[in-house]
Amino acid sequence: MAAYIFGRVLASIPALLGGSAIIFFSLRLLAPVDIIEQSLSEGAAASDGVLRDQLRREFGLDKAVPLQYLAWLWGVLRGDLGTSWMSGRPVMDNIVQALPVSLEITLLALLLALAIGIPIGVLSAVHHNTWLDYGLRFIAVVGLSIPSFVVATVLLVTPAMLWSWSPPVGYKPPWENLGVHSIQMLLPLIALGVGVSAIQVRLLRSTLLDVLRNEYVRTGRAKGLPEGLVISRHALKNCLIPVITLLGTQVSFTLGGSVVLENIFSLPGLGRLTLMAIDKGDFPQLQANILYLLFIYLAINLIVDLSYAWLDPRIRYR
Repeated sequence: MAAYIFGRVLASIPALLGGSAIIFFSLRLLAPVDIIEQSLSEGAAASDGVLRDQLRREFGLDKAVPLQYLAWLWGVLRGDLGTSWMSGRPVMDNIVQALPVSLEITLLALLLALAIGIPIGVLSAVHHNTWLDYGLRFIAVVGLSIPSFVVATVLLVTPAMLWSWSPPVGYKPPWENLGVHSIQMLLPLIALGVGVSAIQVRLLRSTLLDVLRNEYVRTGRAKGLPEGLVISRHALKNCLIPVITLLGTQVSFTLGGSVVLENIFSLPGLGRLTLMAIDKGDFPQLQANILYLLFIYLAINLIVDLSYAWLDPRIRYR
């Protein structure tokens, strides 16, 4: 197991390096915002060449783009992600402040999706081709078809119109006010978890139907085991590998959805920070945010792979 983890970590290094290069160069090719001109456009010295050259040296823009990338990469390896052009603060400080909010939304949304998707998927498979199955499948299709930002808008507008209620304004960390924090997180979690749980329902139903036809399931029933025990111990555990695999790929979906939802619900997470960096042309902040999202995605996929051995004892990592 240790050798497998070490090998996977080594294999992630080229992915991080390649991703960092794509992030760095694509931002400059696809969105060539001149931060110097943007900074001087509001000042009286917009035509001052000396000031322009001085600012280019301070921002490190006086070098060729490949040299800028190498300098940035060396700073990343040393833990120095640069200074935000937008706020003047170290990029790392902004990420440390915003990242816990995004991680909380993403992880809780995935847990909520499992808590909803697994029971409904099991019910749909056990009662397949019944009215209950048809109803649950219809609900899953509806949840899969509606974008998360539409669900978020409905969750915000409906209570405001019917009961004149809206979530508290101004983000509160859980250690300051747990009650207000829970209310602020509830609506975005529902909006983000609906689509994820709908995918889980459909996948688990189809996988469980295949497993229930296997011989070891029929043998368990022939021995007189209760139906609940046959499903939970013998069938369900063997269906969870594709569900967990899909869950790993859905990390990117939930992280992407949190970018929109954080702006809708005014949550100071990494998604909102990323959109602000895009709006201001803040390359150091933007490229660091995307690099952190790539790192999180690779880490969660490693955790998903390691969970296979627990779900299926036949899997061994050598």
